[in-house]
Amino acid sequence: MKRSLILGALLALPAAALAQTTPYIENFASGRSVGPIPDGNPIGVTFPGAVSDVPAGFTVAGLTVGLDLSGGFNGNLYAYLVAPGGTQVVLLNEPGVAIDPPFGASGPGMNLTLEDGVTANGSIQDATSADVLTGTYNAAAPLAAFVGSPADGTWNLFFADEVSGGGTSTLESWTLNITTVPEPSPADLEMWGGLLLTGGLLLKRWRHSPF
Repeated sequence: MKRSLILGALLALPAAALAQTTPYIENFASGRSVGPIPDGNPIGVTFPGAVSDVPAGFTVAGLTVGLDLSGGFNGNLYAYLVAPGGTQVVLLNEPGVAIDPPFGASGPGMNLTLEDGVTANGSIQDATSADVLTGTYNAAAPLAAFVGSPADGTWNLFFADEVSGGGTSTLESWTLNITTVPEPSPADLEMWGGLLLTGGLLLKRWRHSPF
């Protein structure tokens, strides 16, 4: 029993070191990072957000997205987010339209957080409110797809208003709450590999031990 505990602790050391996370909150509220979303224009507009305070080599371990929009018609909106490494995730796709056709969420604007996991409001796709959308929702697609992506660099938020009518939506600000982990160095990987090899040999020896 004692040997098993020691082996487990030995193998957990590099994993625990690599699992240490650092949060970064990035808020984009000026310049090209915000602005109007043309009404009834599927071509849409891309809002870039430069993340420059995360050390090079750090990757995404988790992420939530904050959206603050005013005006327009929420049920007409489509949005996705692209990480610096090119990973793309759909955030919302005409919220509520599949639940309450043909109008969906008919409210003007939103001030909400998109995340993975269980939320009181469920998926943003199921929202049908005629008021400003607020609170926390699941994104249309899992944000976990960003895990392992580079955190530092330009993130691009795309928005399109796909149906004419309802006025012009305006992106007032958007926020990324990024939890990062450092990319393991070659020395870390070598140490981890050595410990795993040693642990495997010890486990094999202990299995054949009479004690």
